[in-house]
Amino acid sequence: MKMIIRPFSEIMIKSKPVRKRYLKILQTNIAKTLKQIDENIKTHLFYDKLEVSPSSPPLKGGILWKEVIKKLKFVPGIESFVEVESFVLDEELLEKQDNKEIFDFIFKKAKEFYLDRIENKTFVVRVKRSWKHNFNSIDLERYIWGGLLKFGQNAKVQLKNPEITVKIEIKDNNLFLVKNEFKGIWGYPVGTQDRVISLISWGFDSGVSTFSMIKRGCKLDYLFFNLWGNAHELWVKQVSKYIWQNFSLSYDARFITIPFEEVVKELLEKVESRFRWVLLKRLFLKVADLLAKEHNYYAIVKGDSLGQVSSQTLKNMFVIDKASDTLVLRPLISYNKQEIVDISKQIWTYDFACNMPEYCGVISDKPATWASLEQVLKEEEKFDFSVLEKAIENKKVEYLKNLFQHPPSPLLEGGMNIEIVYVPGPEEVVIDIRKKEDIKKRPLILENTEILEIDFTKINYEFEKLDQNKTYLFYCDKWVLSKLHWLYLKEKWFNNIKVYRYLEKGCEIKK
Repeated sequence: MKMIIRPFSEIMIKSKPVRKRYLKILQTNIAKTLKQIDENIKTHLFYDKLEVSPSSPPLKGGILWKEVIKKLKFVPGIESFVEVESFVLDEELLEKQDNKEIFDFIFKKAKEFYLDRIENKTFVVRVKRSWKHNFNSIDLERYIWGGLLKFGQNAKVQLKNPEITVKIEIKDNNLFLVKNEFKGIWGYPVGTQDRVISLISWGFDSGVSTFSMIKRGCKLDYLFFNLWGNAHELWVKQVSKYIWQNFSLSYDARFITIPFEEVVKELLEKVESRFRWVLLKRLFLKVADLLAKEHNYYAIVKGDSLGQVSSQTLKNMFVIDKASDTLVLRPLISYNKQEIVDISKQIWTYDFACNMPEYCGVISDKPATWASLEQVLKEEEKFDFSVLEKAIENKKVEYLKNLFQHPPSPLLEGGMNIEIVYVPGPEEVVIDIRKKEDIKKRPLILENTEILEIDFTKINYEFEKLDQNKTYLFYCDKWVLSKLHWLYLKEKWFNNIKVYRYLEKGCEIKK
């Protein structure tokens, strides 16, 4: 058993030196990726394809071979690959004018592979040959499908759009029976382009934009702005390591964390609400631009989609980009949200993002959609940049390969016991952390229970000002926000906190 890999078609139309370099990088990437499964797996490079052969003795029980298939599906630079069984044809038989013996040998092998598959189905046989043989492909096809028809229960030959295609390849005196075919993710091998840094969060957009640039061959590092504490950071590290492990394992990627909690606090206190979002994005780019100049990143990657939210209007993106001298790449600029969500499902980042909001998009009330550069610069003058400088000084740089090697944090795995309350007690206070407009649309009404309204963008700073002799229950429509802020404040050693979940009449508590 072996895999025959077809490289991305655009690689094959490059000039000879470029094609050779790209294919060599692809071979190296595949070898590094599969080394995680079995160090003895061999990768061979030919002019127009690559072959992956299992270790000797072969991988046990086929279980690890399934892992090989899974890994290859996610390696950028692979257009498709096939799982084949190979046999050596007797050269004496090939030289005979009577082809019956060689046809019988090939049919016997094809029968072993395909007889069960074609039962009650339509099929066709396709033969591809390279070398000089005493027979042609059509004669061999007819011989094999005649035999399969004889033994195959209720099987029928159908030349166009059959359910099963029996694929046979003969190269020189080697016979290959194609067992399974798989699609790759296309793109260029990681390392064929230069280093870039991607702004990563746990939303749909940043994960897909990061994947898109990896697929174009970039060596990509991850830049994360921590707005809401350790739990926020841990979740984003989780999705980042997932993307790196599955799509760019051959590059030793770094994860850079910038603590931005004080920066957000400064924005909330000093800057007019409708300009906070644009200004926050400008601060992101200022930091990314500084890192790009220090560490030789050729571009900054963002997950913006034109017109999707207020900061992504063309005018606002123009204003935001003025904060950076480094090239800003937006691979999703023309995508709509559903297209982005669909891709996130294909690359398995959907589950990381589907329940979590984008924090940077909710620090403004009625954000400006057509902010002028003059207006934003005027607001920027109110901001104390020493806070930003301190955040940069406190940055943390880690290699993704080193994350979560030890037992995962209980914050990440849900191991901390979050007490969920369905009926508030007489001495418990509910804190509604939703935005004001959401509270107006769906007010929370509870009898004999005190309710405080503190926007979740402020709860981390306002909570310590409350009477700490009371117990507080955090509430939001999507209880994950309540959970997140519970985690954050738990890290600060507050023990008088719980999470409140509202039950409609007639609902039952799930135990």
